[in-house]
Amino acid sequence: MNPVTLSIDGHPTSVPPGTTILGAARKLGINIPTLCYVEGFEHSASCFLCAVKLEGRPNLWPSCATPVAEGMKVITASDEVRAARKTSLELLVSDHAGDCVGPCRTGCPAGLDIPGFISGIAAGDQPRAAGIVTDDLTLPASLGRVCPRLCEQRCRQCDVTEALSIRNLHRFAADAGRSVSPVLMPTAAQGAGEAPARRSKRVAIVGAGPAGLAAAHHLLRRGHGVALFDAHPKAGGMLRYGIPAYRLPRAVLDAEISVIRQFGAEFRLGKKLGRDFTLDELRRDFDGVFLAIGAQGSKGLGCPGEEYATPALDFLERLADGPAPALSGEVIIVGGGNTAMDAARSAVRLGARSVRVLYRRTRKEMPCLMEEVEEAEAEGVSIEFLVAPVRLERKDGKLRLTCQRMQLGAPDESGRARPMAVPGSEFTTEAALVIAAIGQNVEADTLNAPALSLSKWGIAVDARTLATNLPGVFAGGDAVTGPDLAVRAVAAGKLAAASLDQYLAGQKVIGTPQAVNVVMGKLSEEELAVFLRGIEQAPRAQMPQLAMDKRRTTFEEVELGFSPAAAARESRRCLGCGCGKAIPCRLRQFATEYGVDPQRFAGERRHFARDTSHPDVIYEPGKCIICGACIKVAAEAGEELGLSFVGRGFQVAVAAPFGRNMAEAVPKSGRRAAEVCPTGALMLKGTGCAGCRLG
Repeated sequence: MNPVTLSIDGHPTSVPPGTTILGAARKLGINIPTLCYVEGFEHSASCFLCAVKLEGRPNLWPSCATPVAEGMKVITASDEVRAARKTSLELLVSDHAGDCVGPCRTGCPAGLDIPGFISGIAAGDQPRAAGIVTDDLTLPASLGRVCPRLCEQRCRQCDVTEALSIRNLHRFAADAGRSVSPVLMPTAAQGAGEAPARRSKRVAIVGAGPAGLAAAHHLLRRGHGVALFDAHPKAGGMLRYGIPAYRLPRAVLDAEISVIRQFGAEFRLGKKLGRDFTLDELRRDFDGVFLAIGAQGSKGLGCPGEEYATPALDFLERLADGPAPALSGEVIIVGGGNTAMDAARSAVRLGARSVRVLYRRTRKEMPCLMEEVEEAEAEGVSIEFLVAPVRLERKDGKLRLTCQRMQLGAPDESGRARPMAVPGSEFTTEAALVIAAIGQNVEADTLNAPALSLSKWGIAVDARTLATNLPGVFAGGDAVTGPDLAVRAVAAGKLAAASLDQYLAGQKVIGTPQAVNVVMGKLSEEELAVFLRGIEQAPRAQMPQLAMDKRRTTFEEVELGFSPAAAARESRRCLGCGCGKAIPCRLRQFATEYGVDPQRFAGERRHFARDTSHPDVIYEPGKCIICGACIKVAAEAGEELGLSFVGRGFQVAVAAPFGRNMAEAVPKSGRRAAEVCPTGALMLKGTGCAGCRLG
């Protein structure tokens, strides 16, 4: 028979009669996306993702099911075609009963694969757990000690009992990795111990705190040279100079910085931007610049005599550089954040006779971690609420602080109740030292860079790329946001490295595009029971701590870390919420490529269910797109029971006949069915999610 001649996107080709448009396109190397199509099986044309336009014909046509015709002109990527594919994908994800990644991971600013490393701990595979937390996350052992646990707020164990102790498990994995791994950084493209091929580009990083160190880490992984400048004599930024050693031992921080140094980072310490060098000089001498100067300025008490108060950052910095001041009298700290708690607990250790924290709102409004408040009180710190300073004076070598009582009024711009003075409530107290822990700011006026655009918080950037208004200059961390969390600074450094890499390669700077995430949100009791099935219900593991008498007199680390047995027990509380097929899932891949909005057609979704009866695979029917590929696999394998479509209309689903389970339905072909499944409906066990260990 004579071949059929046609053109696809203007490219002529000839193929045998009966060839589908999809087959002809693949012959030309033109990619048409598919979900329901499986090579060697009869087409089903159920997903309509492979739709194309035929010139001279109305509507769109499924390329997997449409045979070629003589003279046919096919268009595969017009605006109309892309819009139709996007709509098809949005319809599919709107009824998707499953989370692409666990809620804990979406709550982590750094996007750490939390279910992955926890499943490693649960399986006793410490190298895998350590590899996950160290490969893509800068300073994992440090963050495992000071991270504020935003991930734990999303943990579904909160709906049952207490959240999984994710931060402490993170620390366990990172510490285990440090104890056995060589001090060499793994790279994205190569294994640990292999340095990537060097490129000729060099980047200046101003600020050797968490944002700057993270940027250096990821730029080095990409083969660029980096030089980190910092005004302090040692690297670490606020991790060193703002967090006391009893929370973050210096040996831990130093060991993690040494990894970056040994991998090739150059450190130029004691050098301050605007004093020792200028931004213009950096732009001249380097191929790119990342500004990660932090928020090093301290806010005053906001009352007469505020100059007599010691800024909390100055106080904590003296502890880092030494010698530490000896205290004997009463110390007053004004403020209610984590820095206030760090200063108060440090004052206890330095021998203060009494330590008081004054805060102008109530305990409920305190911006610090409540565990820090509780630890401070346990160590003897007293906290007085609804108190604000009015005046500070120095007389006869002592400080006299006049305060007034406050009451809460309507919410202010921060959303918290506004403190208002109680008339006639002033009182005076004396102290040997008053510490101002009111807050920090970005010292933008010291940059000596008038061409650099600023915002009300700090340096102005494009939020997607962290690019400033100056070509080749990027900024991130506290320098952009104002004082914030170390984990967010690390995430900013990673994003800046991606953007700088694109800039240095002459590519369009787009940052790091985020994959589409489908989330189920609140679960019903029946759905939560599915996750709880097979999970040991045990209380949250408690972190062992240094004895109180030693805590109050030394700067030794208070939290001692989980034992391997405790970490294993706690990790087994994980519900395995994430999808084990989230990375190879083609539905998620195409949803990201086409910019899908998962909420466009949001309505009542299917219930989440899970069948773990099969020894090799997990079946989650709420993720099935009814493509029928698994049914065909089972039939080809000659399964006695097999799979089939059950139900009618919107209730149709793929299931084993007669209410049987997957182990009975596909004992021979289960693995093959999971391999061809385009979504996470069928996935192989042991592919990385905590839930994959079930059954």
